[in-house]
Amino acid sequence: MSTVTTNKNFLSPVEFQLVLSRLPNVEFFIQSANVPGYNSSGTELPTPFKIINEPSDRLTYDDFTVTVICDEDMTAFREISEWLVALTYPDTFDQYADLEKEEQGSGRTRKSDATLVILNSNKNPHVKIKFTDMFPTAISGIQLSTSETDLSPPTFEITFRYHNYTIEV
Repeated sequence: MSTVTTNKNFLSPVEFQLVLSRLPNVEFFIQSANVPGYNSSGTELPTPFKIINEPSDRLTYDDFTVTVICDEDMTAFREISEWLVALTYPDTFDQYADLEKEEQGSGRTRKSDATLVILNSNKNPHVKIKFTDMFPTAISGIQLSTSETDLSPPTFEITFRYHNYTIEV
């Protein structure tokens, strides 16, 4: 049963943190993140007269995308790149062995849980969006240019897939 809200404050689009244990260097440089949508495509039930739409039995989740500021040593970019390379087709046995060693030694797995924490107007954690079994699927390139007029740092995007997410208030 739905209840009427008494909270008249709007969600702040600039007060959030991403906690991702597998990527500690990325966590500090997050510039933006999205709360992914999801949908149910529905099922069509044909009849002699017309098609009747029924609810589907599964959800499809949109990708989770974050924009990351690139640090001078490219630590965050290298950290996510190494994870993605190790998940796919490593160039050497060492890259795959490093992933296996990480899994055994630190309790890490190929996938990682993550929490997007949205802060309230007092900058306290208010809403937690918990992603389960997250893994990277894409990293965008980093654009460098000498013709820029402002000194904003370069950024790159990381796209993740995950099993599901839950929202806790």
